[in-house]
Amino acid sequence: MTMLPFERLRALARYDGDVDELVEEVADCLADFGSDPAQLVLVCRRLLAHHPANGALWWLCARVVGAADPGRAVADARAVRRRDRTAARLASVLPFPHDEPVAVVGWTPTVAAALAERPDLDVVSVRASHGARRAPIDRSVRFVEVHEALAVGCTHVLVEPRLAGAAAALVPTGTTEIHAALDAVLWLVTPVDRLLAGGLVAAARARLDAGARGGDDVGPGGGDPDGFGSVGSPVTDSDEWIDPAVAERIAGPGGLEEPARLAARIDCPAAPELSRS
Repeated sequence: MTMLPFERLRALARYDGDVDELVEEVADCLADFGSDPAQLVLVCRRLLAHHPANGALWWLCARVVGAADPGRAVADARAVRRRDRTAARLASVLPFPHDEPVAVVGWTPTVAAALAERPDLDVVSVRASHGARRAPIDRSVRFVEVHEALAVGCTHVLVEPRLAGAAAALVPTGTTEIHAALDAVLWLVTPVDRLLAGGLVAAARARLDAGARGGDDVGPGGGDPDGFGSVGSPVTDSDEWIDPAVAERIAGPGGLEEPARLAARIDCPAAPELSRS
C-alpha cells in the first residue's frame, strides 16, 4: 500500500502561506495516493480540519475522494483551475471608460489579476480586517480606510470570498460594513475552485465555529488519532459570513451572473465523506 509521508502531511497541515501554493502541494500528495480510498479520505479530512477556510482545498478534495482514479482527478482539477477565466472575464466586464474609483475589499489574487489588465481604472483597496489575504501588488492601488473610500465616491465594491455556496460566502470581516457605508454595487468574485456544494459549506462553517470555540472535536472521536498534530486551533476574526444574495452580481468564469445562478456553477461533488461529523 502506498503511504503518504507523514512529515510532509504535518508540514501541510501547519502551512500558513499562499493558498494556491498549499493547494498545489496537497495535489502533489493526493496524486500519488490512490490505492487506499479510506486513507485518502482520512488525509483529506485531517488537512481540511487544519484549513477549514480554504475553499480551493475543499474543492480539490471533493473532486478527488470520490473519484475512481484519484490521480486522474487531481490532473483534471489542476487543468480546470488553470483554465479558469474569472480574472479575464472580470477585467472585461468592469465599466470602460470609468472615471470613478472602484473599491476592493483587501487585495486578493483573482481580483488583483483582473485589475492588472485594467490600468485605466482608479482602484482603492479598503482595509477590512487584520490578517486579511493580500496578493502581490502589480499595479497602482491606494490602500484606504472606509471613510476615505466613502469620500472618493466608489461605484463598485469587489469582494473575493475564501469559499462560497448558493446560500453563504466567507468574506473578509468588514465587508458588510464597507458595502453599507459606500452604497456601491457589490460584486462577489468567485473563481471556479471557490464554489462548494451546500454540505461542504456547512461543514466548513461548523469547523470554523468549532475552531473559534477552541474545541478539538473535529472529526470522529476528536483529538488527533492520525498523528497530524492538534486540530481545532482558534481562527482569527478576519472573516465573516454573508448571503450571496446581497450582491448585485456574481463575477465568475462566465462573466456576470445573478446571485440566484450561483448554484448552477458548482461543479464539485457533494462529497459526504468530507462533510459528515
